[in-house]
Amino acid sequence: MEIITTHLNADFDAMASMVAAKKLYPKALMVFPGSQEKNLREFLSKTLPSGITFHRIRDIDLDTVTRMILVDIKIQGRLGPLDAVAAREDVELIIYDHHPATDRDYSGKIEIQDSVGATTTLLIEEIRKRRKKITPAEATLMAHGIYEDTGSLTFSSTTPRDLNAVAFLLKKGAKLDLVPSSIRRDLDAKQVQLLNDLLNSLDIHDIHGLHVAITVGSSEEYLGELALLVHQIMEMEQLDVLFTLARMEERVVLVCRSRVPEVDVGKIAEEFGGGGHPTAASASIRELTLVQVKEELLKLLARVIGEKFNAGAIMSAPVLDIAPDAPISAAAEMMSRFNINSLPVNSGDGDLEGIITRGVVERAILHHLSGSPVREYMLTEFQWVNEEAPLELVQEYIIEKHQRMLPVMDERKIIGVITRTDLLEAMHEDFKRTRAYEDFKGIEAAGTERARNIRELMKETLSERTLNVLVVAGEVSESMGFRAYLVGGLVRDIILRNKNQDVDLVVEGDGIEFGHRLASRLKARIRTHRKFQTAVLIMERGFKMDVATARTEYYEFPGAYPMVERGSIKLDLYRRDFSVNALAIRLNPGLFGQVVDFFGGQRDLKERTIRILHNLSFVDDPTRIIRAVRFEQKFGFKIGKHTQYLLKGAVRNGYLARAQGHRTFSELMAILKEARPERAFERMNQLGILPAIHPALAFDRKISENFEQVEKIHTWYGYLYLEKEPDISDIYFNTILLLRPTVARDEIMEVFQIEGHRQDTFRGRWSKITSTLKALAREDEPSIRHSRIARLLADLTTEDLLIIMALTKREGTARAVSLYLSRLRAIKSELDGKILQAMGYESGPIFRSILQAAQDARVDGEVKTLAEEKAWVKNHFPST
Repeated sequence: MEIITTHLNADFDAMASMVAAKKLYPKALMVFPGSQEKNLREFLSKTLPSGITFHRIRDIDLDTVTRMILVDIKIQGRLGPLDAVAAREDVELIIYDHHPATDRDYSGKIEIQDSVGATTTLLIEEIRKRRKKITPAEATLMAHGIYEDTGSLTFSSTTPRDLNAVAFLLKKGAKLDLVPSSIRRDLDAKQVQLLNDLLNSLDIHDIHGLHVAITVGSSEEYLGELALLVHQIMEMEQLDVLFTLARMEERVVLVCRSRVPEVDVGKIAEEFGGGGHPTAASASIRELTLVQVKEELLKLLARVIGEKFNAGAIMSAPVLDIAPDAPISAAAEMMSRFNINSLPVNSGDGDLEGIITRGVVERAILHHLSGSPVREYMLTEFQWVNEEAPLELVQEYIIEKHQRMLPVMDERKIIGVITRTDLLEAMHEDFKRTRAYEDFKGIEAAGTERARNIRELMKETLSERTLNVLVVAGEVSESMGFRAYLVGGLVRDIILRNKNQDVDLVVEGDGIEFGHRLASRLKARIRTHRKFQTAVLIMERGFKMDVATARTEYYEFPGAYPMVERGSIKLDLYRRDFSVNALAIRLNPGLFGQVVDFFGGQRDLKERTIRILHNLSFVDDPTRIIRAVRFEQKFGFKIGKHTQYLLKGAVRNGYLARAQGHRTFSELMAILKEARPERAFERMNQLGILPAIHPALAFDRKISENFEQVEKIHTWYGYLYLEKEPDISDIYFNTILLLRPTVARDEIMEVFQIEGHRQDTFRGRWSKITSTLKALAREDEPSIRHSRIARLLADLTTEDLLIIMALTKREGTARAVSLYLSRLRAIKSELDGKILQAMGYESGPIFRSILQAAQDARVDGEVKTLAEEKAWVKNHFPST
């Protein structure tokens, strides 16, 4: 026998999920394990559509059950008398649930679990996949489940998938106007009294800077709808976190709600034997009194929230330090290189001896003490904290005692530092959790805070495989005591909802060691680069992932290659080109999906603006000048006013000439690969970029018209549906150079550091293209034989043929190349040397002449089959 069941005290989502599961498992009986919520009981007694039957446990022979379909539940101990059945080894479990996983979950043969607003949504998705039919009455009933668990699609747990499910139900005839009256919950006198008691006992606790509300009440009898009372208190008092404790009969009922990511109430409820979501959860506690539960709750909150708001959570690591014997000049160089104001002074064995500040260093240099050792002028009296130190103590030391940098210690070893900037950011995050911030910034700003979690957005934009790899990466990082982050353009594209599967990870820790551990988990191959502290993981079907140790870099002179050193995630992101590319996503469990944004990248994505991170960015790497234009045009953004001012200054001061030529070339080719590259070239011309690279690259009318021609020809070629896709950037680049004098071409190749055999290759192609254009121009088009066209064009690449079409002004030449690409190139003679020998010809130079002549005859349409080719050869080349 198969049965479909759910949790005790079933609600509308549980009931609707059972009905939906019945569509997937039509032989199964629907069985409630116990009582239902009051509203659902009334609904079932009055409104249950005909044809839908729920069975009582006493009418079921539980010994004959072989399969159980669990919906809206997977935690052991919530099935009443059916828990004993679910625990049997001979019973197969199939589970559908939208609650987060716990250590006390049942294990099913099939498990479909995901973070959506209602379990009914998951089952509707399965119904759609299997193309099961549902009636309007069933659709209306299922809508009850989604609407109740999502607060009529208004709760923060609501996802786009829930809305899609409701849209599907509407198409199937669901009557949404019937839903509100069924799920509306009117309070009786006893519930109103309990609500009043809970409001009067409301107490706000400041736990590590987070305001947590706790309210208590009691009733001699069990009262349903406590969750409704909690929801009303949340709305009436405008609370972010609320824990409600109510003594009812012989138990204490805990119902909790959270609107902030720092408090996962699902995990809190698990500690008391319950469960739920990060935003909504509950538990029923029988062993403790009301006072004891509250005491345990406060201890638990202090520990859990404290882990998120202590020194270890906000410190920067690993630490840049300096040796005591290092000269003052070395400290000055490090501070300038890494843009920092203080340095820990560490002895050879790693013990912290002192702190040296920028102010002291600058004054020492002013007094001509550059060569003096750091230890002579370092600060030796300072405060320090351990990882568990609360935020309040950090504030006291940095703000009240005016210490610019606070070391975080493990005994005498320094493991991190907290700067004033780190503290300000932590305090700002604390402020953003308050209602005052929402009032100050408005609803729109509150929705764009820097610490937002985009896990659901990742599920929408990433493939299931990529998402699973990132989850595993976070787990491996956590097991090693590291912090792993997703970085690069993929983070930007997730937020923009663009498709991109280029995975780049950064690890605060040993990236190569992490890479080996991750490769083992994923059964991937790994290539490492010790010099750069990076690794590449290669999985099946060519899927690759780059892993790097968090690092910082500096430039010894403008345009030089960066010098790389180990750093923190903040320093790693600071070395990026633009704020929109300086975003990261945390991957460690518990914080998975949280955006790390030190430099306002999310704001700039929203404002569609390209901004650099610091004023010397274009001096450090002048190729960023070209990249700024590429991103501006690719995404339809604008370069920020100050960024454009600095860009023009860098161009005016000649920094592009100091860049590595081949890197400048790569950036230009990247633009030429984009759609409509002429827009970027027009913009670069406007900003003076192209003439600054070389005057012959100026985007004049001739090149502009040629770009239009290349685009038309490339589009035409696409309609041929041939297998090989030509390199469009190669076509654009070579047409530009072929429109310029030979001297200018040679100079441009020198600028781009195209050397040796590559120069010869380019010159050889240009010579062949030019001579072919001249040869075709000499031909009388109406009478030119197809074989003549094929011979002239046979040795040219697809790119070179399209370049000829773009450059020619003669319609006859364009038609000849078009004919060759679309028809003639595919025509091949079937003759070969073996066939000629079998026909009685002796091998020798004559073979080449015969085969070419046969190919010409085939192209000209004189022969169409192998037999005709043989006859043609015998006629034109009699054997002796």
